Amino acid sequence: MDYRLETDSMDSKERVVLGDALLFEGELKLLKGDFSGTDLFDMASKLDPENPEIFFRQGLSLFEFGSREGKEKTLLSANRKFKTATQIHPEYFDAWHVWGSSLMMLGLTFHEHHYFLEAEDKLKKAILLLNKQELKDSSVLSQLYWDFGVIWHHIALHSTEPSDFYTAIDAFQKAASYPEKLPADFWNDFGSACLELAPQVNDIRLCIKATNCFKQGSTTFEGWSGLAKALQMLYEQTHDEDHFTQANECFSSAVGLSPNDREIWENWAKFLCDSGKRLSDTKRLSAAIEKCHRASSISSENPVVLGLWAEALATIGELTEKVELIYEAQNKIAEAIQQGDGLHEVWYSAGVVCTALGNYLNDIDCYFQAIERFQEGISLDRTQHRLWHAIALTYTQIGERDEDLICLERAHKFFSKALELHPSSFYQIDYAFALSKLGDLSDDQKWLEQAICYYERGLNIQKNAIYIHPEWLFHYACTLDTLGQFYDDDSFFTKAIEIFSHVLMIDPDFSGIHHKIALSFSHLGDLTSELDPFYRALHHFRLSLKHEEENDKALYDFATALLHVSQVTPDQVEADQMYREAEHKLIQSARLGNAQAYYQLGCLYSLLGQYEKAMCFIEKAGEFKSLPPIDELIADEWLDGLRATADFREFLYNLERK
Repeated sequence: MDYRLETDSMDSKERVVLGDALLFEGELKLLKGDFSGTDLFDMASKLDPENPEIFFRQGLSLFEFGSREGKEKTLLSANRKFKTATQIHPEYFDAWHVWGSSLMMLGLTFHEHHYFLEAEDKLKKAILLLNKQELKDSSVLSQLYWDFGVIWHHIALHSTEPSDFYTAIDAFQKAASYPEKLPADFWNDFGSACLELAPQVNDIRLCIKATNCFKQGSTTFEGWSGLAKALQMLYEQTHDEDHFTQANECFSSAVGLSPNDREIWENWAKFLCDSGKRLSDTKRLSAAIEKCHRASSISSENPVVLGLWAEALATIGELTEKVELIYEAQNKIAEAIQQGDGLHEVWYSAGVVCTALGNYLNDIDCYFQAIERFQEGISLDRTQHRLWHAIALTYTQIGERDEDLICLERAHKFFSKALELHPSSFYQIDYAFALSKLGDLSDDQKWLEQAICYYERGLNIQKNAIYIHPEWLFHYACTLDTLGQFYDDDSFFTKAIEIFSHVLMIDPDFSGIHHKIALSFSHLGDLTSELDPFYRALHHFRLSLKHEEENDKALYDFATALLHVSQVTPDQVEADQMYREAEHKLIQSARLGNAQAYYQLGCLYSLLGQYEKAMCFIEKAGEFKSLPPIDELIADEWLDGLRATADFREFLYNLERK
C-alpha cells in the first residue's frame, strides 16, 4: 500500500492513529527479530514528526533489539531516536535515561571510554529532571542510579581517580536506598566498585562494604568470586584466620559453579601461596600447587600460573631444606619466562625463587640475581608495590647478613616507594626493621627515631598485632632499647621492658625474649645505678641460658651485668662471687667464638687488680680487632688500675702509632 497517497487526504487525528499503528507493527517486527520494522518507524515519524513519544518508542525498540548478542550496533540507531525525542522535548526524563543506558551498553560492548563519558552526560540530565518531575516509581529511580554507578565505575577504572570511584559508590548507595528488591547483578556491581577503591585509599571499611554487597549476590559465580576476593583483601588487612577460612570456602563455591574458569583457580592459588609464604605454612603452599595444577589443566600455556607454582615449590624447598624442590621451581620459572617475559608477575615469581635459593645456599649472588628479576618486573610496571617491597626486603637481608650500610640505605629508598604505593602494616613493619638495622650499624639515632615512627604506624594499622604478630612488638621493643642508650633516658628502657613483657605473656617460648628483657633491665640499672633492675636482669639472663646454654652473646651480656652489680653492691662477699661467675661466663663466651669477651676479661682482671692477666686479654682483644675506639679505651673506668701500669702505656702508645 502506498501510505503517502493515503495520508494526503487524512486529517491530523487520522494521521496520529495511522502513525501509532505503524509504530506498533514496527515494534512487533523488531521484537520477532525482523529489522525491516525500522522502515515502518520511518513512515510513522513522517506522519507525526513533532511527537517525541514516537521517537522514544522507536529508540526503545531499537535499544531492546540491540541488547541482543551480535546486534549491538543497532544501539547507534536507537541513540539517534533518543536524541530526536529530547530535541523535541528537552525535559523527557525517560528518553534521557534510556539514551544513557544505551550509550553505557555500547561502552560495555566495545570497551570505548567515550561512550561512558557520553552516557554520564545523559544520565546526569535525567537526574536533574528528578526534582522537577517528582518521579515516585522506585524501580525506575533505582535503575537510574544503578546505571549511573556502573558508568562512573568504568570512568574510574580509566582515570584511576579515587574521587571517581567515590561518585560510583555514592550512586550505588542511592540505588540501594529505595525499597525496590535489587538483583544479584546490582550487588556484584556495587561490591566491585568498593573493592577497586579499597586498596587505593587503604580503607578497610570499603572491604567490609564490598563483603556485605557480595553476600547479597552470592547466588552467582560473580558473587562468590567477588566475595572471595573481598575476604582475601580483609585477610591481608587483618590477618584474621576466620577471614582466611571464609575466603577459602568462597573460592570453593565459585569453582563449584564454574569449574573450567582458569582465572578463579589462578586467584585461589595466589591467595594460598601468599598466605603460605607469609606464615611459612607448607600445607597452604601445597594446596596452592594443587590449584596451579588445576588451572594448568584448563590452559597449559599460562606463565602467571607457572610462576605461582614455582614460588610455592621454592618456598616449600626452603622451609623443608629440600633443594631438589627449589631446582624444580627454577625449571618452572624458566618455562614461565619463556612463555611470558613481558609479565611483571612472572619476574616477581622469578625473584622469589632466586631468594629461596639464596637463603638455602647462603649465597649473596642469588640475592643480587633476585634483585635483577624484581627490577625487570618494575621496568614493565612501576605501580606494582610488591616488586618495590621485594627489592627492599632483599637489600635488607644482604645488609643484615653482611652489615652492609649501602644495601640498607638502598632498602630504605625502595621501602619508601613501596609504602607510597601501598601503605600496609606489613610494609610499615618491614621498613621499620630495616631502619632499625641501619641506625644500629651506622650508630645514627635519626634512623632509629624513624624506625620507631614506622613501628608505631604499622602497629596502629594492625590493632590485633599484639596477639597475632608478637615478633613485631619484639623488634619494636629492641629498637626502643637501642634508642634509650643514645638518649640516656630511662623511659625508653621502661617502655621496652613493658612491651617485652607483653610478648612473654602471649608467647612464653618466644625465642630470645628473656635475653632482651635482661639487656633492657641491665641498661636501666646502668643508667639509674639502682640494684633492683640489675637483679631482675640476672634473673632473666638465667632463664635465657636455660633455653640456650651455648649462646655466646647471652653469656657475654650476663657477665657484663654481673660486673655492673659487683661494682654497686655493698656486700663484698656477694661482689666476689659475682666476679667469679662473670669470669666463668666470659671464658665460656670466648670459647664459643665471641671475640668481645677478651676485652671484657681484661676489664674484669683490671677491677680485680690482676694487671698481668688483664694486659694479656687486652692484647688478645687487639689481635682479634675487638677493642673499642681509643677514646673509649682511655675513658673506661674499669681500666683505671690497668692504665697506671707501664705495660698499658706502652700498648696504648703502639696502638696510637698504628
